[in-house]
Amino acid sequence: MLMAILLWQGADGQNLVPNSSFEDVNICSELNQPCSPSAWFFLSRKLTTGYFPRYRSATGERHLQIVAASRETVNRQYWETMLLCPLQAGESYTVSMKIASPASRTALSNRVPNLRDIGFWFTNRFVFVQGDSILQPRGYFSFTSATVKDLKNGWFEIKKEFVPTAAASILIVGNFVQAANVDIMDQRNATGPTIDILVDDLFVGPVKGVICPGYSKVKDSLYAIAWRHSDGPPEDEGGVTGEPGKDTVVSSPVSPAPVVARPPVADTIVIHNIQFDFDKYLMQNPDTLQRYRSLFTKPGIKKILVAGYTDDIGSEAYNQDLSAKRAHEVARLLSTKFGLSPSLFEAEGRGISRTYPTRELNRRVEIYISYQ
Repeated sequence: MLMAILLWQGADGQNLVPNSSFEDVNICSELNQPCSPSAWFFLSRKLTTGYFPRYRSATGERHLQIVAASRETVNRQYWETMLLCPLQAGESYTVSMKIASPASRTALSNRVPNLRDIGFWFTNRFVFVQGDSILQPRGYFSFTSATVKDLKNGWFEIKKEFVPTAAASILIVGNFVQAANVDIMDQRNATGPTIDILVDDLFVGPVKGVICPGYSKVKDSLYAIAWRHSDGPPEDEGGVTGEPGKDTVVSSPVSPAPVVARPPVADTIVIHNIQFDFDKYLMQNPDTLQRYRSLFTKPGIKKILVAGYTDDIGSEAYNQDLSAKRAHEVARLLSTKFGLSPSLFEAEGRGISRTYPTRELNRRVEIYISYQ
């Protein structure tokens, strides 16, 4: 939970949010077309929406348009990124952004959006699913008591200061309130199918203006990521939409296309370091694999490739062996838990990984499932 204190001050300090104005455009390598802001990731793996919108931006030419509530689905939309420096518990930070809401299909409203419809969740894990989902964490950063400044162009700037009670490295933006979408729509007497929030010029910065060393390396790593979608065929993209509100598939787009050859894939799962301690290959919590039951009990599985990775501590030879052990252990667990024939599995170690900006994220297993 975050202790929030109202504050209005100029956001001229060090901004920890990469590509905070969303002007830099990512060109997805697998699609060879603009698909998202550089350094930013859409929570849903099946498609990316809400970028290159029709309305004017607060500054520049681009912003995000986020579905905060809908009558058509229980789900919502979220965007996320890694902060250039992790938040430190007990330090004071200024948080601000510019928001707007549509009045029609072409014009912005001149009224400030409901501040309950947008918030920040500071956490330590990327969250990725195949379809839209809903996130309702116990604690998130709410702007309901923020100071609001009318920018006189349909946009409003909101600001607060807060002191995090725990360290955090990931910023997720969206609507995190516990109420159901249909209740929100009814309470607002919303006539349209959705409540949309436009977001631009995010700022998160330490009040003292001190930024950590190595922030530019994190930014460069995030900008270098150009692999955003699952590997399925274009007609269905291999998406697996889970039950409403449940993250049935955690599929991380912050992994570029592997340089090694692999079979055609319909589903991709990336399991990060929560499963592996440093220098270990046994999973910390094997029950985590249960969340993928619908995927591994799906008919028509032809092959499952499990690839293990390590961080860069230690020799290449040692890490090659450790990554192989991780892959074989996960393959064994999947075969046992879901009654799959061991002949379906291929396990391989890919050794040291430097794909991600942190060692913890590089300690992972990737699972590629191909179908007949």
